Amino acid sequence: MGRDDNGAAHSPATPAPIPSATDEPLPPPSDPLEGIDLDPLQDARIAELRDFIEWLDEHGAEGYIGEFGWSRLDDDWNLLGDYWYRVADDAGLWTSMWAAGSRWGDSYRLTVYDAQPSTGGLNTTYAPADILELPGRSSRHGVNLAGLEFGTQREEFSAAQPGILGQDYFDEPAESFAFLAQRGVDLVRLPFAWERLQPTLGGALNPEYSASIEGMLDAAADNGVDVVLDLHNYGAYVSAEGRLLLGTEALPASALSDVWVRIAERWGEHPAVIAYGLMNEPHSLPGESTREAAMTWEVISQQTVIDLRAVGDTTLIMVGGYDYSSVPRWRDNHPTGWIDDPADNFRYEAHHYWDDTGEGVYALPYADELALVSR
Repeated sequence: MGRDDNGAAHSPATPAPIPSATDEPLPPPSDPLEGIDLDPLQDARIAELRDFIEWLDEHGAEGYIGEFGWSRLDDDWNLLGDYWYRVADDAGLWTSMWAAGSRWGDSYRLTVYDAQPSTGGLNTTYAPADILELPGRSSRHGVNLAGLEFGTQREEFSAAQPGILGQDYFDEPAESFAFLAQRGVDLVRLPFAWERLQPTLGGALNPEYSASIEGMLDAAADNGVDVVLDLHNYGAYVSAEGRLLLGTEALPASALSDVWVRIAERWGEHPAVIAYGLMNEPHSLPGESTREAAMTWEVISQQTVIDLRAVGDTTLIMVGGYDYSSVPRWRDNHPTGWIDDPADNFRYEAHHYWDDTGEGVYALPYADELALVSR
């Protein structure tokens, strides 16, 4: 079951011709930013992106930036966004900007598309969308469509108290997918909460929450939008007894494999599903150091890939990096690649925010962020 990352079956590649001694040397690959003078902030963030691309090249892997974005309230970020996209696209990275959704409200700085006023679906664009929608790119670029994962930071939240649909968390109506498709956006990362989907570890998927996901997948398929299913749980599961961390006896690798095998059985053949995002931003896992904790995640994610392939699923898998999947910290956390995929159909997923903290808060205007980098 499943598709490769182009939505089609793999076929043997045609080997490139071997140049003879008399052939002219090939020109060096062009730089998409050749001739552009970058300011120090642009230079720093582009260098971080290039280092991740180099890491992928070193390990013969492909990549996905599952989250990135910038403040819509400060237009000075838009030029960096344009340059960043040029480099990402040139390297064949897939990307999904954070974030779209009808329930963010006016105060959220990173909204790309929302509903103003709320009419049941997306109807409003902001400046970052203009950068996303620029024509001429060759790779896959889309947005996160958030809402199903809302409300998980509430103190009382757990698998036993998941909240109420339409009050604590939200699905998107079919009109939102039609709106995105009309804008030329055909890739969506869809975050959802493990606790709501599988209220008992090792148990069946929740019918009501599954129906919300399926309704959005159906709307996506009807509008030609591909979906990355994103388990948005940060390497943890909040049970009635408290927060459980992957890699502990209470939440072993088998628990993650179990939910993903159930997801694959339910939606692996759905026409909208292009990929699985194994885990959003795993962090704080067991280990005496960040590197040891990253190794814990490497073992868990590798096992989940193997277990998915063992049931015959060949869908593209996005494997997030440890430590919030941070682009700047990627090489230190993961000195080498770690996924061995029998289906050879995976991408490493990193996240990249450009403010000084790397958290995507953007509390400071661009000018102040530039001053911090320039010191």
